[in-house]
Amino acid sequence: MTATPGTTDPSTLQDQMVRDGYILLRGVLDPAKVLAARRRVMEQLSSEGQLQEGVDIMDAVPRSGVSLFFQPELAQKNNPELQELLYAEDGELMQWFSRFLGGKVRHYDFTWLRCMTPGPGTPAHCDIVYMGRGTHRLFTAWVPLGRADFKSGGLMVLEGSHKDVDLQNTYGKKDVDSFCANNPNDEARTANGYNGWLPGNCNEIREQHGKRWLVSEFEPGDAVIFCMDLVHGGLDNVSSSLRLSSDSRYQLATDPVDERWVGENPPGHSAAGKKGRIC
Repeated sequence: MTATPGTTDPSTLQDQMVRDGYILLRGVLDPAKVLAARRRVMEQLSSEGQLQEGVDIMDAVPRSGVSLFFQPELAQKNNPELQELLYAEDGELMQWFSRFLGGKVRHYDFTWLRCMTPGPGTPAHCDIVYMGRGTHRLFTAWVPLGRADFKSGGLMVLEGSHKDVDLQNTYGKKDVDSFCANNPNDEARTANGYNGWLPGNCNEIREQHGKRWLVSEFEPGDAVIFCMDLVHGGLDNVSSSLRLSSDSRYQLATDPVDERWVGENPPGHSAAGKKGRIC
């Protein structure tokens, strides 16, 4: 990935988003606030007995036999440090999106948090299939909560995939929570979002689309902003520690919003978020 200077003007940033589908920002966040959010997650995991005893919790070494992946329950209002980092009105991210979008910004109330134990990374997907019921002028901020080198892994994006019209007109039309009401066996009735991944492994996807996977190493304070149609995933974690990262979403406050991800208790992929259709 290629980093973008933090002083870049909004018009140039918008042009870059159209061209590349992502913007890598170095040091856009206060590293101390990032590490405070990390510490809160580690304290919660430690209290649950998920971390190896006798090791500094900030090293994020999981106890033998522990397997973690998607832990959104550690990212909501019980983590005020993370909430402030991502959503404070005068914070770096909200201010950045206000300049980028040119108006008052709203964020999704649901926060995605990944605590990846050593093993395979997050499969490739596009965000649009998970949150396409509102505006499509919606953007993800991927924030590493600690250092993410090539051993622990991090975000990877498929170069130019946001311009793949065929993909947008097929896979990109999917709504993971829409099910066939006249088909009692439709997996989407009970799927918890895992039906949104692209088929095939990362090498197969790269060869199929004829694109390169773009990667980088990240430090606390870095963030990657990307659009809904960009194919992305996570590198495998081949370290001995957890890899922590959050995904948060931002849009103009005046645009329609996907009802699954807002409110006091966003329904997400629960039964309340499902929509039946006749197939």
